[in-house]
Amino acid sequence: MSQTSSALIDVLSRRPALEAFDIESGPAFFVTHDGAKTPGFASVAVSRATIAIRFEGPEGFVPPKAAYGDSNGKVVSSDRAWSAPHVNVAGKSADGAHLFSTMELIVGDPGDREVAATRLCIAGADWSGSGVLRGNAIVVHPLSRDAVSHHDRRMAIVVAVNVDASGAEDIGRACGFVTGIDVEILRIEHCSADGQALRVSHLRGYRRVGRGPHSPFTGVADEHRMRAFIALVSAFPKLLEQGVPIDMIVDQISAHNQVAQIHVSAPLLLMATLTAAYHRMHGRELVPGAATRAPELATLNLALGLGLSEADIARFEGLRVELLEAGFFHKPGYETGRPQKDIKFIRDISHAVVLRMCDYSGPFYGAEKFEARDLAAIDEK
Repeated sequence: MSQTSSALIDVLSRRPALEAFDIESGPAFFVTHDGAKTPGFASVAVSRATIAIRFEGPEGFVPPKAAYGDSNGKVVSSDRAWSAPHVNVAGKSADGAHLFSTMELIVGDPGDREVAATRLCIAGADWSGSGVLRGNAIVVHPLSRDAVSHHDRRMAIVVAVNVDASGAEDIGRACGFVTGIDVEILRIEHCSADGQALRVSHLRGYRRVGRGPHSPFTGVADEHRMRAFIALVSAFPKLLEQGVPIDMIVDQISAHNQVAQIHVSAPLLLMATLTAAYHRMHGRELVPGAATRAPELATLNLALGLGLSEADIARFEGLRVELLEAGFFHKPGYETGRPQKDIKFIRDISHAVVLRMCDYSGPFYGAEKFEARDLAAIDEK
């Protein structure tokens, strides 16, 4: 990569990100799915939580109904400076204007201009690092200062290449895993070689950033977190192409931090490892239920070099029955600390599974014993 590109992504990584702003009312169109246009005037209000569009259409304008899970249409400014490709009816204002919500607002259009770098602004994390992702330089830089909660943490991830929607999803999922929380991508900027933002997608997906992080890199140097992050982003497309449900596995781990109750979050962690173990032995085929899943876990343990003992596998199997079949932690209960220790045991395994599946070797945080563990490189998986 040239010095110019290196300087560009460094500058972009440090640029502050505006989260809340308004776009004043101007000529716009409401566009149905079949392309019919209704002229009017629209304004946009973007907050930390939502993107709201106010549309003043002609007298008698009524947005078409939307099928379940679909949008009512889209709203586009007449000068095409911005667009909301999927909007949903949210009611009416006091003066009768139509109100729409949307999860994405696109500002600008690259046209024929080349995209030299892509910047993602992330809520929920603020670590740092740099490296090479599929031959392209990547920089991670914190944007928040003195944050006392992960909800207020912000960071930028800049890659010296044009990242598509699928690539951005991989980056967000991997960032969430190494951070230990289901992070949220707030904006994606596609930038020119001179640093101009050619197209900016503002995203508000109603995601919960989560109750509290449980990172596999707590107390471990950010250089290892960055190596793991690059390993995950690099591995995701290959694993998915092979039919490995790595997206489901990582999502189950990330989702367990979105609930406050340990008896709800622990089964999600169990499911992550069980999903990996089941797929390793059975692939996508659905086989009849079994009295035990210890054979699948033993196969996964051997394939990934997880280092689980027979006692560990028996302990995990016991927790599977307790949490997934009996439904919650039984006695000895929370007053003894047993469930709190067991969820850490489950978490360590699920973290190790993902890291090994994505070819990461090196230190990671072992929650059960409150110390760094080492995942050694192995020849076959």
